[in-house]
Amino acid sequence: MAFVSCDKALTESAAEAQDTVFSMGTAITSTLYGRDGNQLEDNLEKIRRCLDEVDSDISWRKENSMVDTFNQQHEVSVGEREEVFRKALEIAADSGGAFDPTVLSVSGLWDIGGENQRHPSETEIEEALKNVDYQAVTLSDGTLKTENIHILFELGAIGKGYAIAEAAEAIDRDGMSGGIISAGSSILTFGTKPDGSSFRVALRDPRGEQDDRIGILTLTDTSISTSGDYEKYFEEDGVRYHHILDARTGYPADSGLMSVTVIDEDSVLCDALSTAGFILGLDEGMRLMDKYGVLSIFVDNQRNVYYNKESILDLLSFEGEAEGYRLVPYGDAEGDIPK
Repeated sequence: MAFVSCDKALTESAAEAQDTVFSMGTAITSTLYGRDGNQLEDNLEKIRRCLDEVDSDISWRKENSMVDTFNQQHEVSVGEREEVFRKALEIAADSGGAFDPTVLSVSGLWDIGGENQRHPSETEIEEALKNVDYQAVTLSDGTLKTENIHILFELGAIGKGYAIAEAAEAIDRDGMSGGIISAGSSILTFGTKPDGSSFRVALRDPRGEQDDRIGILTLTDTSISTSGDYEKYFEEDGVRYHHILDARTGYPADSGLMSVTVIDEDSVLCDALSTAGFILGLDEGMRLMDKYGVLSIFVDNQRNVYYNKESILDLLSFEGEAEGYRLVPYGDAEGDIPK
């Protein structure tokens, strides 16, 4: 997924400011529009500080973060960050454990996209799975706790969405026309560009090059997140092992999908649900999307591009025909889909 700039030029009285920082394990780019360049620069600094604080608080890689403290001491006060922990556990329950924030014991074995990626043995995976269980973790009165001292928590599948949501809340929007904050697979938009145009986000071709797309989504005041098997993976004996692990099996999800995109005002929800939907597969995944009332696009390995609500067609300019993709409404045998 990528931000695609509109072709219309900025007006003479408009200003644009952009900054990229590395946070939550990825590059996060903020592009802000308004009339006061100094205000925009001040807001970029607020975003930098906010992202650094979120990263320091919830990244499992950061020493003394809330997650690191939990993984070491099996209990931690999560304070103002309770929302992201609570939502991670909620979606774990609603997905039947397909999405599970305690999957680190297994994902650490694979280390897909890392320096030590490998195919762990079946025995290693079976042993690690004994310590993957979101139900062994409780969150009460702001305290995250477990009795299983081997449980390891991580928020990698929801943290980017939370980080960009917090960053968007940290800025002063008075006098601004809008902005876009992109954490790669998770993007948040608000307002418009100075000429009144919305933001355009590419729907990536899961089997193309990085800049290849099968459509453009035109968005404002909403967020979008995509999970795909092309983001991080390695191939061994002709098999693609991607980084989206099914916490129930300990292996990369084999759901018949290549990507899942979720669109909603809540970027935290988008981030987690795109992962959960990818793991669950088309039918179970679509039921989960319906439960949360979000817009979604599922691309299967037969190049069918399923959408769950007609309102998506107001946002999507589909361009995938030439590459063999087919836009299909997901619904019952009569082709009915929710409005």
